[in-house]
Amino acid sequence: MDAYIRVGIGVLILQNGRLLLGHRVCNAADTGGIYEPDSWCLPGGKQEYGETILEGAVRETKEETNLDINDLQVYSAVDDLQPGKHYVTIQVIARACSGTLCVMEPEKQDVWKWFPVDQLPKNIYTPSKKFIDAYLRTQKQDYLQEVRRKETL
Repeated sequence: MDAYIRVGIGVLILQNGRLLLGHRVCNAADTGGIYEPDSWCLPGGKQEYGETILEGAVRETKEETNLDINDLQVYSAVDDLQPGKHYVTIQVIARACSGTLCVMEPEKQDVWKWFPVDQLPKNIYTPSKKFIDAYLRTQKQDYLQEVRRKETL
């Protein structure tokens, strides 16, 4: 195992009830991150020395998707472990984006696609799945609390 912990960033981009996922190519090279080819993932990657979390989120999203993101919020941080690897992944939500979506790193992702949150693919990259599940669980709880609050008025 590495003698140090690395920092990763995952970006959940929301647009009209959909979120953006990229398909990791089947024969992708191991770039040192959590290695799960042939899965669907959120945009993201390794934070670079000297950049803030949000700068890293903006950079990684642009590098991978050609999209410019804004209305950003740091959501959470989680440990992502794999034999020989330990990442702390900072989870960032982007509530707005602009630009033309395209595959910028075809050696890593072969397609980017918007999915309705209730129609997500099954094989989601483990770090992305943790983030998506936590976010959707929180949204459901917030919605139910709001319904209960309105019922008591």
